[in-house]
Amino acid sequence: MKVSNRLVIIVMVAVAALAVAAGFYTADLWKKDTEYGDVSIDTAIDLMEDKPKLVILDVRTPVEYSEGHIENAVNIPVDALETRLNELNKDDEILVYCRTGNRSSTAIEILDEAGFTKLYHMHEGISVWIDQGHPVVQ
Repeated sequence: MKVSNRLVIIVMVAVAALAVAAGFYTADLWKKDTEYGDVSIDTAIDLMEDKPKLVILDVRTPVEYSEGHIENAVNIPVDALETRLNELNKDDEILVYCRTGNRSSTAIEILDEAGFTKLYHMHEGISVWIDQGHPVVQ
């Protein structure tokens, strides 16, 4: 069976394109949860263990915070964050969380706009943290 040169070229181009795409995908996997930005709960735990100066910021309401929060977390509700930015240091690495990831997304935007750059977002929220059996304090 004779294969046309055109078909061989098409197959080679397709294979090359897949190889390039796989390289980008693999690079994204390698970077996932290792840089500032969204992090999984497992990565958040690793950060807490590896970075003793990490600021853990709970942006839920004081009532939610009092019902259970991550140990050593600072509570600044997202609604008050803009007026309380002076309580945080722009040079600190900050892990931000809320109940499900919605308010913490807003908090990340506020912090970013204010010039904070070392931000981790525990995007799954404390509800998943608790569901996975991780401890909270009151």
